[in-house]
Amino acid sequence: MRIFCDVARQRSFSRGAELNGITQSAASQRIRALEEELGVELIDRSCRPLRLTPAGRIYYRGCRRILAQYEALKRQITDVAQPLRGRVTVAAIYSSDIALLNEIKESFETLHDGTHIQIRYLRPESVADQVRTGDADFGILSYPDRWRGMDSVVWRDEPMALVCRAGHRLTQRDGGIDMPELSDYEFVGLEPHLPISREILAYLRRQGVEPRIVSTFDNIDTIKTCLAGTDAIALLPERTVRGEIERGILVSFELKPTLARPVGIIHRRDRETSPLVTAFIDYLLKYMPSGSEAPEERALVAVAN
Repeated sequence: MRIFCDVARQRSFSRGAELNGITQSAASQRIRALEEELGVELIDRSCRPLRLTPAGRIYYRGCRRILAQYEALKRQITDVAQPLRGRVTVAAIYSSDIALLNEIKESFETLHDGTHIQIRYLRPESVADQVRTGDADFGILSYPDRWRGMDSVVWRDEPMALVCRAGHRLTQRDGGIDMPELSDYEFVGLEPHLPISREILAYLRRQGVEPRIVSTFDNIDTIKTCLAGTDAIALLPERTVRGEIERGILVSFELKPTLARPVGIIHRRDRETSPLVTAFIDYLLKYMPSGSEAPEERALVAVAN
């Protein structure tokens, strides 16, 4: 189950195998054995990167809950003999989901009395600098594999969505939206030097959209404020606008074909992490918010290709 979850999270047999100290072939064989036992295909191997099947997504969520419970049980037993104590400093980008990270921080600190997690929210370059200098034990940012001298692991892939204000004329349409017609709308986005900005622009052009970008900003919160007061549209991580959608401020449309932003963890390759830092990273990777629903379960209006 752990091997399957690691392969699913990394979307790669080789990276999932490496995390478990086995060969790619062994990881593939064990997951194939799981599929035979369950009588369903869990991973769609026809695409790169790998993708979970509908049955695989259900199995993945269930396995994560089981593994999280098992790890919590192990920690309870271990902590009786040697409780974790100390401070962990994390540097994270603003759009890494502050509410979720605070929930994880508080949960970990409650579980391990005597620990303190400090999270600093910074620009991507500053996150990497803090990790390089040792001012932060590890960093959380998007496109983690682009930073030299760092080891990285994917935390989650965040589906992107088309976002506009509630009452925007796009919301009045009965049918789907043809992607090329988005060229008729004004876009706002993130600063051009950011990886996510370049990925969004490349994605739109592949779909025949030549976006008219009227403003760029250095953070997602400012973009959301701009969208709420104008007729501009933007492509943003769907998770980052859920609060505004629930309050009726913004509306999101699912993208087809899909686009996802990888968010991951980076740490210095030449620096061994302490048991406390390792424990918090492990907790972060396996944490499942209580009462939350997975992104693929949320009902969104489709943007047809």
